[in-house]
Amino acid sequence: MAISIFAANNQNGLNNLFAINENTARNTQKSEKSIFAGNFNMQNNTIEIKRKLAQKRAMKIITDTFATDQKIDNNVDGLRAQQEQLKQEALEDKNTVKEIQKQREQLMKDYNVTENSKEHKDLELLRKEKDSKNLMSGIELTDDEKEKLASLHKNGLTNYQKDMLELDDREDLYRQRSSQKESASKAISGAISDIQIERLKTHEMVDSSKQADEIMEQANKELIGSLYDEAKDHIDEKMEEIQEKAEEKKDKEKEEEKKKAEQKKDQLELEKQIEKAKQSAEQIAGSEPQKETVPSSPVVVKDVDVSDVQDIVVKNPSSDLVESKIDRELAKILDELKLLTEDLKGSNVDMNV
Repeated sequence: MAISIFAANNQNGLNNLFAINENTARNTQKSEKSIFAGNFNMQNNTIEIKRKLAQKRAMKIITDTFATDQKIDNNVDGLRAQQEQLKQEALEDKNTVKEIQKQREQLMKDYNVTENSKEHKDLELLRKEKDSKNLMSGIELTDDEKEKLASLHKNGLTNYQKDMLELDDREDLYRQRSSQKESASKAISGAISDIQIERLKTHEMVDSSKQADEIMEQANKELIGSLYDEAKDHIDEKMEEIQEKAEEKKDKEKEEEKKKAEQKKDQLELEKQIEKAKQSAEQIAGSEPQKETVPSSPVVVKDVDVSDVQDIVVKNPSSDLVESKIDRELAKILDELKLLTEDLKGSNVDMNV
């Protein structure tokens, strides 16, 4: 990360620098805390889509089962309605049979015929002849009955006999119709019972609800697993970021320690040079003045050059010693050396005189 430093030579400049650093810090903190909401919206949308798809599958299973169940119910209702209609028609046919029986009694009265009369007994023989034609009845005619029936057909039937036989045909018809409808009604009852028994065996609605619950449960597990994986990835990324920052901080601390060690080394060297300079100045000040001309080169006191001390000081502008002890010691040494130089110059003048 690039850092820009603006030097200022006045208080306003320093205030501006601090303001810039403060704004930079706020912007950095803001950028670190800023989160792109679109990522969460995208993640939430993906989860919502998966959840809705699972709900759709579960709902389809339930609705399909319900539709099948509803269709069966409709079929059962249709069968029951048909059964009710058959029962009603069978009852009407039975009532018609009863009306025919009443008509037969009235017909006997109208024709003034009794059951013991020859005309009515011949009618009974004619009825037997009719029944014998049905192979399932098991009725057989004797030879005398056959001869008598032949004579009746030859001479012709009476109106009473014709009307009664016609009523018999109508009665047989309605009896047969009523019987068929009752049989059909019983068959429908059996079908409805079979359907209900099969439905109790399968439990389609219960099974479909259970299956739907399993689908939702599986979907929730998958969503939880997906969220866990995403959270784990996010945590791993954060951990890597923290580790990288820790390594950067560690490297920076090592660099700072290295700089401090170098500064301490320079500081020790500076103190040694100052101490040597002080000792040399004290020795020169205590001895007799030299009789030679002072050279114009920089003052050297026992291999201690003032420029070397200044170079050490300049190399360590951030040291606290520069602002306190070194300044005082250096100023003191320079003053002493200055006085020593003046003394040497004075000695040279005396010799010339």
